[in-house]
Amino acid sequence: MKSLLSQKKECYICGLPTVHKHHIFYGSANRRISEEQGCWVYLCPAHHNMSNRSVHFDKSLDNWLKETCQLAWEKQIGSREDFMRLFGKNYVRENDEE
Repeated sequence: MKSLLSQKKECYICGLPTVHKHHIFYGSANRRISEEQGCWVYLCPAHHNMSNRSVHFDKSLDNWLKETCQLAWEKQIGSREDFMRLFGKNYVRENDEE
């Protein structure tokens, strides 16, 4: 499935040309589900896993990406309850809910 967030093959964070595909909800089962549901983005090496400011080392960036993707999934595919059944967790902070 196409990405819910990445429309171009460039870093979702900074726009640089990229070669890394990042599955937003990773782990053995969630990686497959992320692929099937379009929950992935392109990232440059620095924002993927090659620096301290990368999604794999910066928890706030990781959380922001998860929340952003969940909100896009809810807007384009299904309800929050559907998302939680699929991924097992709600990543949207309470004060950001619509």
